[in-house]
Amino acid sequence: MRALPGQASRASGAIPLTRDTVAADQRQRILRAATELFAKRGYHGATVALIIKRARVGYATFYKNFDDKEGCFLALLDGAAGRAEKRMWEAAEAEEAWPEAVAAAVRTLFELIVAEPVLARVCLVESLTAGPKAVARYEAALRSAVPMLVPGRQLKPRKAELPATLEDTLAGGVLWIAYQRLIVGEADRLPQLLPEALEFVLSPYMGEEEAVRTVQGLVAQPA
Repeated sequence: MRALPGQASRASGAIPLTRDTVAADQRQRILRAATELFAKRGYHGATVALIIKRARVGYATFYKNFDDKEGCFLALLDGAAGRAEKRMWEAAEAEEAWPEAVAAAVRTLFELIVAEPVLARVCLVESLTAGPKAVARYEAALRSAVPMLVPGRQLKPRKAELPATLEDTLAGGVLWIAYQRLIVGEADRLPQLLPEALEFVLSPYMGEEEAVRTVQGLVAQPA
């Protein structure tokens, strides 16, 4: 969840304007305005009229880029989820051991949320109220973390004791921690909750005591 869409689109005038760059700038301005309005007013409170007014574009420009408000919302979710997933996997793959990989991914997610709480609120809070397509995007993003957690099953001597839905539950629990902080406007507290989140994720695979010891070592390491 990098900078809000369109945030840097009007930087220095060194880049010559073309039809394509103007169109790209307009799309990013729409996405940025929509992000701010969805976070402030909720999905149902943000209208196309409000979005185009804040983006300073016309109706024709909006509908050239998106079929409707839902299409705009889904584009926001897809872009943010794709960037976050990429960053998390890059962080995980830079580590050799599985616990370190999980810690790097969760730490990266929390850092992204802290850096862009407005966009994070749209993705993790408002998406759950925006209809079945948005909820499906949320669930798909949640499931993208499952392959990262599955290797932990190798640490459990009796793997059959672990439920088939364990990874979905753990990924959902981490997002719930973020959801709660976003709801009360305390996204900046997420780094403090990293140990708690990691213990929650690692304990089913490693056992509670071993997970606590592992997390103590992980959080003591520089990010």
